[in-house]
Amino acid sequence: MNISIEKTPKQVLSHYAVDTASAVSITHLPGTHLSKVKDAAIELNEIAGSAKAVMHIGARNIQTESELHETCVAAKKAGIDKILCIGGSTYEGKVYQTVFDLYDQLAPYGFELSCGVYPQSESFNNVDWVRYNKFRGGGITQLCFNPKILNNWVKKTKIGVPSNCSLKGLYKYIRLCGLTDSLAHALGNLKGMRYVTTDGFNTVKFVKDLNGQDIHIYNFGKLDQTLMQLEFK
Repeated sequence: MNISIEKTPKQVLSHYAVDTASAVSITHLPGTHLSKVKDAAIELNEIAGSAKAVMHIGARNIQTESELHETCVAAKKAGIDKILCIGGSTYEGKVYQTVFDLYDQLAPYGFELSCGVYPQSESFNNVDWVRYNKFRGGGITQLCFNPKILNNWVKKTKIGVPSNCSLKGLYKYIRLCGLTDSLAHALGNLKGMRYVTTDGFNTVKFVKDLNGQDIHIYNFGKLDQTLMQLEFK
């Protein structure tokens, strides 16, 4: 099982986290110029000593065509080779609207392209037919605490898993990302409530209920602790 992690452009990860993870995603938050994501990805690769960074690009977060293309030219030159395409948190973009818009623009650069998927509103078969025939695979970018649903996504998909954080930390992070509805949706799922304790989210228990898929840890706090627990579970 490979474990990837993530950080915002400004967050600093420990060397242990960078060394342990198979890949590190750099999130593209609303209001953040894509060049900041690229700069953080370059810095991460320098720390890792290899191309571990995955740039996120939110289609509706892009403000101009030049923002996308100038950043991609610089990223390619710097050795960044992986991009995760998502729609973004806003409802309407100024230039691009969907991951397919991004795919058409990014394909000529030769990046390894993956896309976000939403297990509570999409089926694996549909995504496999419609998006995975273009993208290399996907990462679950919608909070879902129901292993029964997630275990339908056994191919080409990394399962998104919260770190062993407090509920306060969980809420604070996704509020920053503009995803408060996603948390309410996830916690409204009764199966998800059994992983929430007074000490926070029980990441190890949740992962044990999955079918051994590769996972991606949302960095909601206590990231190193979470990685250590998973490493020695």
